[in-house]
Amino acid sequence: MPDSSDRPQEYDAVLGGHTPIPEGRAILGGIEGVKSRLASAIEEQRIAALSESLKYGDAGLDLVIGALQDESIQVEKTAYLLLRERAVTELGRSADPKVKQALKAYNPWDFCECLSILGGHTNGIKSLAISPDGQTLVSGGYRTLKIWNLQTGELKKTMSAHLSHVYAVAISPDGQAIVSGGYKNLKTWNIETGELKKVRNHISGKVNALAIDRNRGKEPDWQTIFSGGIDKNTYIWFLDSKFWRTGLRSCHNKHSQAINAVAISPDGKTLVSGSDDKTIKLWNIVTGSMFYNWNAIRTITGHLEAVKALAISPDGQILVSGSADNTIKIWQLATGELLGTLEEHTKSVNAVAISPDGKIMISGSSDKSLKIWRLATGELIKTLKEHTKGINAVAITPDGRTIVSGSADNTIKLWGVS
Repeated sequence: MPDSSDRPQEYDAVLGGHTPIPEGRAILGGIEGVKSRLASAIEEQRIAALSESLKYGDAGLDLVIGALQDESIQVEKTAYLLLRERAVTELGRSADPKVKQALKAYNPWDFCECLSILGGHTNGIKSLAISPDGQTLVSGGYRTLKIWNLQTGELKKTMSAHLSHVYAVAISPDGQAIVSGGYKNLKTWNIETGELKKVRNHISGKVNALAIDRNRGKEPDWQTIFSGGIDKNTYIWFLDSKFWRTGLRSCHNKHSQAINAVAISPDGKTLVSGSDDKTIKLWNIVTGSMFYNWNAIRTITGHLEAVKALAISPDGQILVSGSADNTIKIWQLATGELLGTLEEHTKSVNAVAISPDGKIMISGSSDKSLKIWRLATGELIKTLKEHTKGINAVAITPDGRTIVSGSADNTIKLWGVS
C-alpha cells in the first residue's frame, strides 16, 4: 500500500472553502494545515486550529504554547485551557516538562470570571477559610458558620455559632478542626460533623482575627492559634486535636486600639498584628514546651487609618497590609522597609490574600471590588465588580486556581478560569 502520510486525515481541514482546488496544487493538511490556520487573521480559525494541534505530538504542543502569546485573549485562553487540561490528564504520571514550565510562567488571571455564587447567609459574610486539601470552604456570617463542598458548591452543614457575627474563622493544618471567633469567645468544631467541641472565653470584647501556625511545636498533638480583638490583646492558644482541648498559653498588649488582623510567618517565628491604632507590630515568637515568650521586633507605621488586613508571602519575605485609608502597602518583612503603595481602591481595603506561588495578591474592599495584582511589581491585572456591597473576606485555594470572596451582600463568589 502506498504511503499516504502526507494526505489529509479525517480531522484535517482543506483550505479554500468551496473553491475548487486548482489542478496541480496540494491539499494543505496535517501539521502544516494547523500552522496555516494559526496564521489566519480570523480568530475563530486560530481557535479551531488549536483544538487540533495536540494531535501532532511535540510539534503541535509547541504551537499551543506559542499561542499563549497570541494577540487575541480568546486564543490565549483556549491555549491555556488546553495546556491545563493536558497537565491534569498527566497528573498520575510524569507531566511533560514543557507543559509544566509553560503553565508556571503564564498568568491566566486576565481571564478570571465568576464561576458560581453561594447564598444563604444573612447580614453579610465576615470571614472565610479553605481546608488544606482545597475541598472544603467554611464561611462565617451573622451568628452562623456554614461548611461547603468547594468543588460542587453543596452546603454540607450550618451551625449556630456565636451571639453575633463570626468575625474570624480558621481551619487546622490537619483539616480536622474549625476555629471560629465571635463575641467574647473562641469555639472549636469538628469539620466533618459540625459538632461543637469546645468554647474558650476571649477575656473581653469580640475576636476580630485568627491565624494558625502550620508548624507543630514540641507537643506533636498541639496546634497553635493566634487571635486578636477589640480588647487590644494578642493571644496564643493551643488546640489539642486528640481531645479537642484549647488553653491559653500567653497574651500580650502593645497596641493602643483594637486588633483587626493577625498573620504568622511560614516558619512560625514571626507574628504580625494590625490595629485600629494605624500600626503594624512584629513579634519574634520564642517557643518553649508549655509557653511562648514575646520579643518585640519593630513597629511599622505608614498607614493613615486603621490596618484592616494582613498577609505574608509563602517564602516569608513579603508582608502585605490593607487599610481603611483605601491603600495596600507592601513591606519587606525582615526589615519593615516599605516597598510600594497601591492606591486603586476607593474605599477601605478589608481583606488581602497571597497565592500559594507568591506571584499574585488579591484584595477586597468596601468599594465592592475584588482586585488581582502582580505582587512583585504591584501591577493591577484585573478588577472584578460583581458584588453589590463591600467585600469583607477573600481566600485562595491551595492549588492557586480559585479565588473566593465574601461580601456584605450575603453572597460568596467563586472566581477562576473556565
